[in-house]
Amino acid sequence: MPLPDAFSLRQKPTGFFKALLRAPVWLYRWDLGRLLGTRFLLITHRGRRSGDSHQTVVEVVHHDVDQGEWVVCSGTGPQADWYRNLVAAPAEAVQVGDRSWTPAQRFLDDEEAAATYHAYETAHPRTARRLLQSMGNSYDGTHAGRVAMMADMPMVAFSDTALDPGTT
Repeated sequence: MPLPDAFSLRQKPTGFFKALLRAPVWLYRWDLGRLLGTRFLLITHRGRRSGDSHQTVVEVVHHDVDQGEWVVCSGTGPQADWYRNLVAAPAEAVQVGDRSWTPAQRFLDDEEAAATYHAYETAHPRTARRLLQSMGNSYDGTHAGRVAMMADMPMVAFSDTALDPGTT
């Protein structure tokens, strides 16, 4: 069943839907980030033009415990403000649950992003299908199609070598 246009992420959200999407940021600000568990991550970043500090909550696509790395996806594409800000300057901080740190940051190439997305969609098939639909993305189900789609859904990995990878 298609989502109503009011809940489409194909364009910048406004009004009530924008406030709804911003609600997780307030949970982190009120020191309640632990309520979101490890499926979401708060990114603190600088505006590429304004220089102002911004915060964005995104879903974690993959957590590599061995590497202490958290991978997130810009499902709305490389034009998302938070993603463009990270291209211009690294994130100032990330927070998962109650843990916050200054991250090392890297951008996944399309092949690695496709493999990461494949693992995500295998683990969360309904959520992956709904997210693709809400973002206006799709692919033919092949590896090549998934790789091509990742140009429109870039991924960023955050890590901190000072963290014990076994703790979250």
